[in-house]
Amino acid sequence: MVVEVVEVTVLGSGREVGRACIVLRHEGCSLMLDCGVHPTQVGLEAAPKLDMLDVSSIGLSVLTHAHLDHSGAIPRLFRLGFKGKVISTLPTAALVGLMWRDQLSIMSREWPEPSRLWDSRDMNRVLARLIRYVTYEEEVKISSGRLVLHDAGHILGSALVELELGGLRICYTGDLGTSSNHLQYWDASKLKGVDVLICESTYGGVNRKGREALERELVEAVKSTLEGGGKVLIPAMSVGKAQEIILALRAHESKIPDAPIVLDGMAYRATRIYSQFIAYMSDRIKRRLIINGEDPFSWDRLLQPKNLRVRRRLVESKEPCVFVAPSGMLKGGWSQWYLAKLASNSDNAVVVCGYVDPQTPASELVAGAREVEVTDFIAGERVKVEVKCRVHHVEISRHAMHSELCKFISTVKPEVLILIHGESESIEKLIDSAGNYASRVEVPSNGSTISISY
Repeated sequence: MVVEVVEVTVLGSGREVGRACIVLRHEGCSLMLDCGVHPTQVGLEAAPKLDMLDVSSIGLSVLTHAHLDHSGAIPRLFRLGFKGKVISTLPTAALVGLMWRDQLSIMSREWPEPSRLWDSRDMNRVLARLIRYVTYEEEVKISSGRLVLHDAGHILGSALVELELGGLRICYTGDLGTSSNHLQYWDASKLKGVDVLICESTYGGVNRKGREALERELVEAVKSTLEGGGKVLIPAMSVGKAQEIILALRAHESKIPDAPIVLDGMAYRATRIYSQFIAYMSDRIKRRLIINGEDPFSWDRLLQPKNLRVRRRLVESKEPCVFVAPSGMLKGGWSQWYLAKLASNSDNAVVVCGYVDPQTPASELVAGAREVEVTDFIAGERVKVEVKCRVHHVEISRHAMHSELCKFISTVKPEVLILIHGESESIEKLIDSAGNYASRVEVPSNGSTISISY
């Protein structure tokens, strides 16, 4: 009997959230699943451990979705000699170009030149020549097997990867979504009986209220602040979170005082892309477009500030207003500029939504800090901000929570379960609840390789 082996090497997201990067090898065939950056690191510390392999040996890269912790190091692959194709859905390809251009701007502005992972030439070569678009459920033949992308329900275009490699059936979750007001929910039944499940564990051990209850919390925080004459800042990731927030506010429009909703920076541009891909969203959203001719992301309250003068006028006016701006962690983008202008007024409020990375201004606010330090990129300096405004933390997330992760694992019932993309505590709690659904459970660190014989 011939024994074959598939090797799973974790180059990023081992016992951490961020810089997702997995390499699968079988009989001379190598393929990569995601290649992201760590959101709080700079330079090579932000990248996966790409020095562990000959990048030119990778024949194919699969990108599950556009978020930078899964996509942000792909242009570096080209710089290091990658000559294969990058497979993604069409919405992911559209969004990732936007994300990369923003990342390039941040690297150029804030990272020392030697530490920049890639440049515009690397990015443009990938976008122009290397990305192959596939649709959900389309079968793609690859060396040693086949590949299918399924809807992951995390953000627009996000995908679960199903692979047949040699004689093994493998599933990689990327980021699993949760109940959404505009995206389709994932279907784990299509993946029953896979041999190997490589599963994210971001929210292992954490359950949240239902989406409708969380939306009510968000709306109440906005409503009470506007009624008191204040302004609301909602720091939000440009892709996924910002759109979820806009739709939540629009759904409860009658409860919110009439005030402009300022959608700033890349969040506005990403929302325009969302409008172009309604076909990738939930049946309810598609019906609204078909029956009523209604684009849910086109709302007369939405305002895009065209320049700094308009932004200053909005923050200095006495009129109530809501600002939805990246970044969600207040580490970059316009949200930190708005925070510096609004936080010292007790009439105002900041609503932090979902996961907060430790050691970020968003995390400090949630912990009750009365002073935080952010970058005023207009002035080009770090500034200390006195916090007198109210701070709300609403657990609106685009990640599956503990019960949903357990449901996914228990439905799939893999032979081998590999848990990644989570802190050690989250992973251990997930093992306690769902580890018994697999014959073998692995918790790799970055740089480790798991061999699976069959």
